[in-house]
Amino acid sequence: MKISIVIPSNNEANYVEDLIQFIKTYSNPNNIEEVIIIESFQTKRIIMISEKSHAKLYYNQLNDKATQMEIGAFQAKAEVIYFINPGCIPPIGFDDRILKYLKEKYEMGCFDFEHLASDNYFKCICKTIKAFFLRDIKSPKSFYVLSNLFYQTGGFTKNANYLKLKTHVLSLGKQVHN
Repeated sequence: MKISIVIPSNNEANYVEDLIQFIKTYSNPNNIEEVIIIESFQTKRIIMISEKSHAKLYYNQLNDKATQMEIGAFQAKAEVIYFINPGCIPPIGFDDRILKYLKEKYEMGCFDFEHLASDNYFKCICKTIKAFFLRDIKSPKSFYVLSNLFYQTGGFTKNANYLKLKTHVLSLGKQVHN
């Protein structure tokens, strides 16, 4: 089983580059099928990043994360889709953990994340806000789902955001790992 990583970006080339570097450094290349970037703005920088990293690059000028994620999901070739926003980094070994959770029948889940900003005060504020407002959803910025389950639930076209998708998955009797 392999993972397609989908990165929706709104002119966030620096964060995309850092995220891809992190993925290449801290994941097993045998687990990653592809990295897909869905970008709102066509810039030389994002083109260079995608070429240098061998990531697939698609454009969506609507500047809407849900639509970008939907486009990325439909381009994904792997059995697992892992969505992650630029500026966030998954835990080290996230790919092995995803595959482990899938073997344990967790067909969808999410990870807590660290923000790539260097300002520790900003990181602290992000964690505080997350802890207060997102008690049930630890990481709406990063989650994985089996591709066939994503399509079965209607993806983001039918379910406009992660919470609705998660609720729909639960209504189907699937397990969700946080």
